[in-house]
Amino acid sequence: MQSRQISAEGVRMRFGSGSAAQTVLDDLDLTIRPGGFVTLLGPSGCGKSTLLKILGGILEPTSGRVLIGGRPVRDAVGDRQIGLVPQRPALLPWKTALENAGLLRQIATGARGRTETAQAAERALALVGLADARGKLPHQLSGGMAQRVSIARALAMDPAILLMDEPFGALDAITRDEMNEKLAEIWAATGKTIVFVTHSISEAIFLSDTVHVMGADPGRVVETLDIELARPRTREVFADPLFASYSGRLRSLLEPKAAV
Repeated sequence: MQSRQISAEGVRMRFGSGSAAQTVLDDLDLTIRPGGFVTLLGPSGCGKSTLLKILGGILEPTSGRVLIGGRPVRDAVGDRQIGLVPQRPALLPWKTALENAGLLRQIATGARGRTETAQAAERALALVGLADARGKLPHQLSGGMAQRVSIARALAMDPAILLMDEPFGALDAITRDEMNEKLAEIWAATGKTIVFVTHSISEAIFLSDTVHVMGADPGRVVETLDIELARPRTREVFADPLFASYSGRLRSLLEPKAAV
């Protein structure tokens, strides 16, 4: 089976032109191994979401390149091997949870794939723990349930790589912790590569194998930290001294440095 390693090489991203041009990412190199859970952690404006869109083939970098399995990212996009979970669920209000979960696959396969789409959507809803909510409309779902439908929508495409752009940022703290545990279960069950964007230090530590800490002006990776906490992880891991050590290190990297 072909490796789905993600490689970003010399990625630079500028928006605008002339004196108004802004360099959002500069000379960024990144390698993500297949099957890993990797988090991009950094302050607002450091280019995390921009980088995620470049990794997903949504944006073309100004210079540099992204390869997936040694091939251009557009090939993986064409093979439907990249799934994106956005910050907001963006569910269609007139469609049920099952219909929303199968929407992207339905668009991709058309009428000829109707049966397979329904089956894939059923499996994806079961995987995120919403099999019993298949017939509910979005207004009948809690925020956490709606975001799980969004995850199911991406999973129904069966991508090798799942890109997640702060998917739990709008949830309350208790629901967010529950969603983190559910996502860790999904990752363990599927073996997919997950690239996750967050501002939350504790979320990054809880979920990740590797955390890439990004700095701003311009965006770049300032440090990579491997998380060596045992799996499976539950909320009890927050009391682990090693968790506190990782948290302190990440906080020190993210705190603004005082001017000399």
